[in-house]
Amino acid sequence: MQPYISIIIPFFGKADPVLLQRCLDSIQRQGMEKETYELIVTDDDGKGLGAARNKGMRQATGTYLMFVDADDYLLPGFTQCIPHLMSEHPDVFSFKMCKVKEKAFKPHFSILFWITYESGAEYLESQNFTGSACGHFFRRRFLNDHDITFAEECYHEDEDFLVKAYCRASTTVVTNGHFYGYYINPSSITRQRSLEMRLRRLTDFHKMLHRMKDLYLSVEAAEGLESEKTMGVKRRLSFLTIDYIRLLLRNRSPELQKKFKALKSEGFLPLSKADYTWKYRIARIIINFFV
Repeated sequence: MQPYISIIIPFFGKADPVLLQRCLDSIQRQGMEKETYELIVTDDDGKGLGAARNKGMRQATGTYLMFVDADDYLLPGFTQCIPHLMSEHPDVFSFKMCKVKEKAFKPHFSILFWITYESGAEYLESQNFTGSACGHFFRRRFLNDHDITFAEECYHEDEDFLVKAYCRASTTVVTNGHFYGYYINPSSITRQRSLEMRLRRLTDFHKMLHRMKDLYLSVEAAEGLESEKTMGVKRRLSFLTIDYIRLLLRNRSPELQKKFKALKSEGFLPLSKADYTWKYRIARIIINFFV
């Protein structure tokens, strides 16, 4: 029997086996029949998180894929998503993540709602979202048909993966349910603060912006400037450019003025005049003033 869900868990390097077991236990406690899902624990062959996820995707046989990091875990109520997957058959299904600490977790209680978008581009063009591939179901055949994979040997591989998925997706379902616990792990690679690591992450973020720009230009050429897909990717690219500038400032990056000039010459600045949100408008005015 083909499993309905493939759960891909990267586990490599100095990852903690105790946290991995907690992750596996949280999945098993959901009460899903064993034949309805498969667990795929993958290493990265020395090529990073994106490579581990791509390897898991190649091994997967389920109708839907989801990614769970080994130090995170699923929260109670996760299976409430399954009936909506089976009735709507979306290309992408998104649920909420919440930050958790080992001894300070309080469940989120709220009235659940489920919103169905006719396309992922509709969602991308109108909403902001957390740039993590965890917290989603992806229809496996959809990812394969559009050759959507993660960038390898780098950080910030989630951002362009998600935008490619939303941009190409047909039916997309979004819920406010918190079903994923993102563990604030002090030993995680995302929390390392060495100078070398900070510079590496800045460099990889800049490369990710260029991947996003390439996507934007290809969608614009195929769909036109005013298409929902084009405007959705442009919106996301604008917000990510702001995030990159914030990282430059937070890390007191050397040659800041030179990097601003580079962003302008590369076409990321000045920021679009679109009124996405009030926070965006304020950031746009300040940043464009110095361009």
